[in-house]
Amino acid sequence: MNRHHPHTEALRDRQTSDMFVLSYARIFHDSQEAIMVTDPHSRIMSVNPAFEAITGYNESEVIGQKPSMLKSSFQDPGFYINMWASIHQDGKWQGEIWNRRKNGEIYPEWLSINSVKDENGVLINYVGMFSDITLRKNTISKLRLHAQVFSNASEGIMITDKQLKILSVNQAFTTMTGYTELEAAGHTPRLLHSGLQNQYFYIRMWERIHTTGFWEGEIWNKRKNGELYPEWLSITTMRDEKGNITNYIGMFTDITERKQTEERLKYLAHFDKLTGLPNRALLSELVNEATTRSIETNRKLAVFFIDLDRFKMVNDSLGHSVGDKLLQQVAKRLISAVRKDDIVSRLGGDEFIIVLQDLQEPAEAVIIANQLIASIKKPFSVEDNELYINASIGICMYPKHGEDFETLLMHADLAMYQAKLQNGGFQFFNKSIISTFLRKLDLENELRWAIAKNQFTLFYQPQVSVETGQMEGMEALIRWNHPILGPVSPGEFIPIAEETGIIMDIGKWVLKEVCLQLNRWLSASLVVPSIAVNLSARQFLAPDLAMSIHEIVHQTNCNPQHIVLEITESSSMHDIESVLPILHELKSFGFQIAIDDFGKGYSALGYIKQFPIDILKIDKSFVQELTSDSKSAVITKAIIDMSHGMDLRVIAEGVETLEQLECLRRMNCDMVQGYFIDRAMPTEQLEKHYLKRSTIN
Repeated sequence: MNRHHPHTEALRDRQTSDMFVLSYARIFHDSQEAIMVTDPHSRIMSVNPAFEAITGYNESEVIGQKPSMLKSSFQDPGFYINMWASIHQDGKWQGEIWNRRKNGEIYPEWLSINSVKDENGVLINYVGMFSDITLRKNTISKLRLHAQVFSNASEGIMITDKQLKILSVNQAFTTMTGYTELEAAGHTPRLLHSGLQNQYFYIRMWERIHTTGFWEGEIWNKRKNGELYPEWLSITTMRDEKGNITNYIGMFTDITERKQTEERLKYLAHFDKLTGLPNRALLSELVNEATTRSIETNRKLAVFFIDLDRFKMVNDSLGHSVGDKLLQQVAKRLISAVRKDDIVSRLGGDEFIIVLQDLQEPAEAVIIANQLIASIKKPFSVEDNELYINASIGICMYPKHGEDFETLLMHADLAMYQAKLQNGGFQFFNKSIISTFLRKLDLENELRWAIAKNQFTLFYQPQVSVETGQMEGMEALIRWNHPILGPVSPGEFIPIAEETGIIMDIGKWVLKEVCLQLNRWLSASLVVPSIAVNLSARQFLAPDLAMSIHEIVHQTNCNPQHIVLEITESSSMHDIESVLPILHELKSFGFQIAIDDFGKGYSALGYIKQFPIDILKIDKSFVQELTSDSKSAVITKAIIDMSHGMDLRVIAEGVETLEQLECLRRMNCDMVQGYFIDRAMPTEQLEKHYLKRSTIN
């Protein structure tokens, strides 16, 4: 019996094992397939030379990395989820995958991945083996790839033979048109015709295809359910190696959403978003068309430029939401007041344009202008507010007042400005309006240099006690005497100064001059009451208004208690939240505060109690009607009583008759100001008639 020595058997087993390891190592090294071994956490432990040859990475570059470094992004996340689900379930996976070489080149490979477990079933490695199949990709695999692209493309694809019989369609075609491949096969693309394109459209299309082999463009087709839709279509001619036509391929995209977006953008470009009316851009086109028709029909055309009076006051005091709703209601009234073929447009803000067509005489425009004004004057109800506004209308006629859109608009605008100066209503354009406009331009230019050229002076209007007749205050009023233009009314240049912002410099100049004059009077031992200085609404836009006023008074060594700062009611209502802190700051410096023109605009009585004011001035419109309108008298008495109840002094301005003065005396008004008392006058005249020397040494 032949027995083996245990040591000999162990040696033989070790030799066999070593030979296996060497054999495996040789296979690993010489294999034409790339081999990659990872640990259980998918970290690369070893790769063979074929791996380096295929990927371009040497072993030292990949050890410790994960195979994901080779990803090409050709596969979506779902691909890898399914791959690893198979590996975890079956212990293996194989298939085609696209990866990326070190040089960035993307290539196809056939990959197999196997799990390696020990005798206890514990995972110890993953082994991946792959080969580059770039050169071995045969026609079948290419067709398979093309078929996949065909099936999954988002564009609708239709393949026809050379007689235009449909051979195949993809899923996107079915989704867009509603026709399955079975329903479409054998038909020609006429199956989809909408009827919106005429025969000449298709003749030109096929001429292009036969000439160049390609056509693309927008076309309207019809779905199976009868719905018409726009698509972007491209048609390509396919030929064999001899140049003979074999097929046509049509690819299209449903552009319904894009067209809707384009239409929306087109709407926004041509219509006012708030009111839905044509905007300036569309108005220009409509006016050009209207003028052409006017020439053809030998009829006249009128352009109305409409500006809403007092709208800004409503907008500022009640908020933009109320203002917007008011504009929407105004738009509806304008539409209802004109004829069907007339054009109603909104330029922006509170400005509207109406174009009246097919007129025989300007008198017809007058009738409609009166109807518009009457309609606008009727009360508006917005969010429980009853609102009253008015309109100023400028009118110009085509072709008498202009032959193009811009000229007509400009002349109507100038006429509207003239109407506004006349307190509303309508105004036809005329040559004198051009003179008014040119004067405004002249005034604006000259106004910018008026301070530097010492053209301004201050006049002072007395404010006297109703009981004693003694002057207890005065108001500083600016006057402009231009060396060439002559005296210019404040009513003419102050609005221009407000509009241009020059009022900021004028306001500072007035205050400084008042302070200097006050010092001269006091130095002459004259008894001087407080002097009122007007602050405009525009000045309140300056964030440093209170401090700049304080600095002017401080630099001129004046006592702030001698200065009354007058703000109009509309100014205080403009932006209460920002105005109140400014008023409190001015009050803390020692200035007196007065509300001017009270009752003239939109009166918010609830806010008056919040204002740190000392004086309330009743608007002259109430004073002028004291003896002729019982309602004005009642309102005036109520204002005086309310003011006294709040410890405020009351000044009535615009007193022009003895009867008005007596009426105010019976109402216990504190002071009066107006032509009946005295007009504004130069400093010398005021000194002579009103200022007395102090008896204190």
